[in-house]
Amino acid sequence: TIGLVDADVVDVSNLQRQVLHGTATLGAPKLESARTRLHDLNPHVTVEAFPERLTAANALRIFRGFEVVLDGSDNFPTRYLVNDACVLAGRPNAYGSIARFEGQASVFAAPAGTCYRCLHPEPPPEGLIPNCAEAGVLGVLPGVIGTIQATEAIKVILRVGDSLAG
Repeated sequence: TIGLVDADVVDVSNLQRQVLHGTATLGAPKLESARTRLHDLNPHVTVEAFPERLTAANALRIFRGFEVVLDGSDNFPTRYLVNDACVLAGRPNAYGSIARFEGQASVFAAPAGTCYRCLHPEPPPEGLIPNCAEAGVLGVLPGVIGTIQATEAIKVILRVGDSLAG
């Protein structure tokens, strides 16, 4: 079972970095496009869709239904919200971030581990760090970092291997 949270629609600017979507789904809700593609890849996958923006009012409700959270957000307020909700819900956060030609991945809020706020106590001043739309991103980078996040999630769920926690 995979849960997806997104209130956006597929846009042509997403296609080079969000490979679940294609030109046939332009303008469609991202959750429906993703559900169709994931079921095409594996019809046994259950996709729980949350067609809403993640907020302080809904994050705990959503996260409590899952064993691990994969954060692929592209803005600092959401990253801090995901971190805080994961800490409060006791859910590991398989974190990933990209910018231009660089990426970061880690596991936060794991039992006895650090959290995103431990590493970055305060968000940077608004406008200091451009987002992907402003700065651009190498198209393959989200897939590379996303693969690392998925690997970390599998290790957390199966309790195997050495995670990137800490």
